[in-house]
Amino acid sequence: MDHQQPPHHAVFDFDGVLVRRDSTVELLRRRFRRRPWLLPLALGPLTAYAATIATPPLQAPASRVVVRAALAGTTRARVEASGRALGAELAGDDRWRVDAAVEAVRAHLAEGAVTVVSAGLDITVRAYLDALDLHDVAVVASRLDGRLGGVQLTDHTYGAAKVVRAAAAGLHRWDVAYTDAASDFPLLAPARRRVLVNARPSVVAAARLRWPDVEVVTW
Repeated sequence: MDHQQPPHHAVFDFDGVLVRRDSTVELLRRRFRRRPWLLPLALGPLTAYAATIATPPLQAPASRVVVRAALAGTTRARVEASGRALGAELAGDDRWRVDAAVEAVRAHLAEGAVTVVSAGLDITVRAYLDALDLHDVAVVASRLDGRLGGVQLTDHTYGAAKVVRAAAAGLHRWDVAYTDAASDFPLLAPARRRVLVNARPSVVAAARLRWPDVEVVTW
C-alpha cells in the first residue's frame, strides 16, 4: 500500500464532466474569432483532426498539430493568461459549470483527496478550480511549451497517458473515477468504482462490456 496517498482518492476528467464542453476547443475558437486570418493556417490540421475522430490513437497527435497551428504568432505567456481567464470565466458560467460534478468533488474531498486528470490545459483547469475555492484539488493536465517554432502542447494528458502522468505525479491508485469518454477507459480500469457522466450511448455500451457495474449519471 502507498502510505503517501490518503485512504480515499477520486479522479475526475475535466472536459465533459466538470464543464459541459471542451475548454481547449473554446480557447482556440475564441482565438480564431479574434484572428480569422489564422484559419487558413489551421485548415489542414483541422481537416486531419476531423478524420481521426473514429481513431482515438491518432487524435492526440492530430490535436497537438491543431493547437500549434492555432497558436502561431503568439507567446506562451499570452496563451496562459487567456487560459487562466477562461478557466475563471467558466467557473462562473452555469451554462458551462456542471454543479453536480462540483458537488461530487466537494464530497470526495471530505472523504480524502481528489485529482483532476485532463487532456485540457493545466492552467485552465487550475483557474476553474481555484475560482470555486477548490484549492485542495490536485491537477494533472496538459501543459504549454513555448519554443522558437511556436507554442505547443507538451505532456499531453490524453488517453492512456493520463495513467502515466498520474503515476509521474505520485498517484498510483484511486478508488473512484469519473469521465464521459471512451478514451479514458485506461483511467477507469484501476478504479474500484467507475462513473460515466453524461456519456454517449456508445460509450456506455462499450464500458458495460468491460465493467457491468459501471455507474451512469446524467448531470
